[in-house]
Amino acid sequence: MKAFTALLIILFSTISFAGGIETVIDPPKKNLQAGQTTVFAVYFHNSEDKSVQVDVPDSIICRLTANDQSLDVKAYSVLSTSKDKIIICAGCFEKVQYTLALPSTIEGAVTMAIPDFENARTMFAVHSTSSLEESKSDEIAYQEFDTLDSLYELYQPYLKNIAAYQPMYFLVGTNPEKSKFQFSFKYRFFNPESTLGKKYPWVKGFHFAYTQTSFWDLKSESKPFEDTSYKPEFFFLSPNIGVPWARGFFVKGGFQHESNGRGGEDSRSTNFLYIKPIYIAYDKNTKLGIMIAPKIWAYISNQDETNPDLKYYRGYFDLETKLGKADSFVLGSHFRWAKEGGSIELDLTYPLHRFIFKNLNLYFQAQYVNALAESLLNYRDRTEALRLGFAIVR
Repeated sequence: MKAFTALLIILFSTISFAGGIETVIDPPKKNLQAGQTTVFAVYFHNSEDKSVQVDVPDSIICRLTANDQSLDVKAYSVLSTSKDKIIICAGCFEKVQYTLALPSTIEGAVTMAIPDFENARTMFAVHSTSSLEESKSDEIAYQEFDTLDSLYELYQPYLKNIAAYQPMYFLVGTNPEKSKFQFSFKYRFFNPESTLGKKYPWVKGFHFAYTQTSFWDLKSESKPFEDTSYKPEFFFLSPNIGVPWARGFFVKGGFQHESNGRGGEDSRSTNFLYIKPIYIAYDKNTKLGIMIAPKIWAYISNQDETNPDLKYYRGYFDLETKLGKADSFVLGSHFRWAKEGGSIELDLTYPLHRFIFKNLNLYFQAQYVNALAESLLNYRDRTEALRLGFAIVR
């Protein structure tokens, strides 16, 4: 099909080059705008019955003509696709791409000729900034009715400020009465593209977040929820500080409330201020990465009637780590130490589309917990559980 397409182009527009080589220009993409950089291709076709060597220049002069205006602009070869010399077999063709910066003063129907290639030429349209914006507006107006979401989002300009926050999963315990699920999101208060965001980029670090963790007894007949923790918080996340020994280094600090929404003797609640430095190392070639994020906090207005000694079971420190490949296994862990003992949680995740479900965007997750105060209601008890399920955020 590739050869057939090139042959059709050649039949309609063949230009002699040298030694039986014909050149054809494949014009740039549509909706070109004056002043932008674009890419076009040149096909070299060998019409002889033997192989031919062709010298491919690193740069060429393109003569652009429109509205009685003519300009010479230099185009440069794309290194990933071009070579100094190419050998083209009999009847074959080679494609070489060039980048071209369109002048901001040229628009309308443009004829492009390349004198180096025996005046090979092509035509394309270049829009002014205003005409292209109108064209895009018309296209958006048509597309917005394609789906309900596309129309809905026109009236929800703040949706782009919402993002995933903590892991989101649904896990069934090997002992079903210890099943668990969690969902979480964060909301950025200030759009970084707004006037304030551009003038003071640090304001995009202010967030509101909400996390809900539910412990579900799937063993009992009525399938009751044993406990649920509701965790709203406000936090500030710094931009990448950019230390030389890290791919990413951030500092996060905030205020979080946690309660189980119950009354009477079953009521549990606490508040705390925290700070959390986050170190990330990542190799883009192997896709291997590691995150180390220690978190320390101080309790504020802890519920002293029903959970006065929570600090002895939760402690003041959590060490979070994650290690793995971006497109494969990731092992995450949380380690806490308190007066009454240590707590650990391990989470292993793997994308299902690489395993059995090719088009399903979920992760398989296995979680092992051996922890005090996993839930607020039974914070003095140690939970040991193995859970299996799926996650949409890991």
